[in-house]
Amino acid sequence: MSELIEVPSADGIAEAYALAQRWLPAFLAGHRADDDVYAEDVATWHNTSETVSKIQQTPSRTRANAAGADLRVENPRIKVFDGGWVFQATTVGATADGDPVRIPNCLVVTVENGRIARFEEYADSRAVEVLFG
Repeated sequence: MSELIEVPSADGIAEAYALAQRWLPAFLAGHRADDDVYAEDVATWHNTSETVSKIQQTPSRTRANAAGADLRVENPRIKVFDGGWVFQATTVGATADGDPVRIPNCLVVTVENGRIARFEEYADSRAVEVLFG
């Protein structure tokens, strides 16, 4: 049973914390953080489609806003652990057609070798339909 429970290290927590501090401001502003924050093959898994894809150059919120939506992140919070962090927030605003958007979401971020290697995004699939169909 003990092999199922990871023991955190102070160095791992410090590494994840420093990386989260670099990533968060860019994410909240709707931008991609500096390239050296991400592993070369960083990917995102989405619970709504249960697929893994390479991340794009910008967050999907930025692409939606460029298409006419008005989205922002409210109540962001991060809990750091050895090997990454959990980010929780609510995406709110309106679609390009003016329909209201409210999507509570959670990202589990995995850090490997000092870079973000993977995002696992969990969101209410019904709430996401309003934005992405």
